[in-house]
Amino acid sequence: MFDQKKLLSHLHGEEDRLLGSHILDKSERVLKYHKTEASDFLNPYQQKIAEGIVKQISDINFKFEGGYKAAERKRLLIFPEYLFPDLVESQIAIFKIKGNFSFQNLTHRDFLGAVMGLGLQRKVIGDILIHSGFAQLVTAVEVKDIIELRFDKVHQVPVEVEKISADDIIKPTQYEKEILTTVPSMRLDAVASSGFGDSRSKMSRSIKNEEVKLNWKIESDPAAEVEIGDLISVRGRGRVKVEENRGLSNKDRIKLTLKRLT
Repeated sequence: MFDQKKLLSHLHGEEDRLLGSHILDKSERVLKYHKTEASDFLNPYQQKIAEGIVKQISDINFKFEGGYKAAERKRLLIFPEYLFPDLVESQIAIFKIKGNFSFQNLTHRDFLGAVMGLGLQRKVIGDILIHSGFAQLVTAVEVKDIIELRFDKVHQVPVEVEKISADDIIKPTQYEKEILTTVPSMRLDAVASSGFGDSRSKMSRSIKNEEVKLNWKIESDPAAEVEIGDLISVRGRGRVKVEENRGLSNKDRIKLTLKRLT
C-alpha cells in the first residue's frame, strides 16, 4: 500500500520507530476500511513525528484532538481524504472531577496516579487540568465507561465524575517566573541547573538517571546542546523554557533569560 521502510527511514531511535509503525498501521486501516482511526495520546514531540509521516501518505487526511487548542497531549485522528474534518467524530471524552479537596493539596501526579490505578495506561490519558476544588480530565473515548463507573476517589478523597463538553474546559493558568542567569555553555546540565536551582553535578546525575526531558523527549546526555526556544522538564519539578540569549558577560559567560513554568 505504501513503502513503510522509506517512510520510517528518517527515524532512528527505537521509540520513534515504534511510534512511526503505530501511525502507519492506523493509516493502513483507514485506507483499507475507510473509517477514522485514532492514535494514542501524543506529546508535542511525538505529534511532530506523526504529522511528518501522515503528510506523506496520499488519500488520507488528519487532525489533532486534545479537548482544547493549547492541549499538550493530543490524539492524531486519521480519516479518508473525502471526509470533512469538522464532521469527523470525536475520539476523546472529557470529565469534571469534583471532591472535597479543602484539606488535601492534590497535584497532577495524584490525579494521574488515581486514573492509572484503574488499570489504564498513560497512552489513553490526555491533559489533566487542576483547578481550585475540582479537576478536568481528558481521556480516550474507549475508556469512557471505566472512568464513569469506577473512578471514585483520588488519594482517599471521594470524588464525583461528570462528563462535560470541550466548551466547558477551563484553560489552565500557567505561572511563570523569569530567571536571568549566566551559563558557561549551552550544555543541558549547565542550563538546567540554572533553571532549577540545582548544582551542575546533581543535575547531571538527574539527566543520566533519565529524569530530564528536552523538548518532551528523555535526554540522558548531560552534554546535549540546548537551543533558544527549547523546553526542559525535570520529573516532578515543572519546566523551564529557554527564552532569550542576551549576549556574553564580561567573563565570557552566556547571558540567558529563562522562564520557570509551574
